[in-house]
Amino acid sequence: MSGKITISEILPPQRYGVQREQINHSVIELEKKRRVTTRTFSYLFEHKEIILNQIEEMVFLENVTDKGEIGDLIEIYSELMPSNGTLSVSMFIEISDQGQLLREMPMLSGIEKTVYLVFDEYELKATPEEGRSTDVLESTLQYLKFSFNREQLSKFEKAKNAFIETRKPGYQESARISQDLLETLKSELLSEN
Repeated sequence: MSGKITISEILPPQRYGVQREQINHSVIELEKKRRVTTRTFSYLFEHKEIILNQIEEMVFLENVTDKGEIGDLIEIYSELMPSNGTLSVSMFIEISDQGQLLREMPMLSGIEKTVYLVFDEYELKATPEEGRSTDVLESTLQYLKFSFNREQLSKFEKAKNAFIETRKPGYQESARISQDLLETLKSELLSEN
């Protein structure tokens, strides 16, 4: 399942409702395999099936049947899609205690600008979603892209280890990307080129 999402792939609300539990179970299992976690953050490496499910959930919950509205949703969510030479990552701040979260949010401002993908002796800085970075962190969800040039792609293809890191003072955290996920990401990046 690769390429852009099309309207024909979106199940109508009634049909999706019948299959919803099964589809959501499948997507949750996929997300588990594509998630990397540190002490404070988790990172979900996006995939077409995950994004398609988000659109179908919106269409189902809002009972959207107008093709124009569905097209608009596809356009909005397509920004999250991995693309040619690019990995797309959703970064979640995983602080469940609301009091602690409110205290730490000001200190987390700019965290999305300090995320790196490190593989062997190379590193790639994440690019945050345009227009989302502010002086005050307003969301526990950030959208990031890791865009590879040809040389970086070649090095990543040969990487034996990869980590995702934050380098903000007070939040310097790192997590190893599992070998299975690393091989999957390599395959996806190469199939897009």
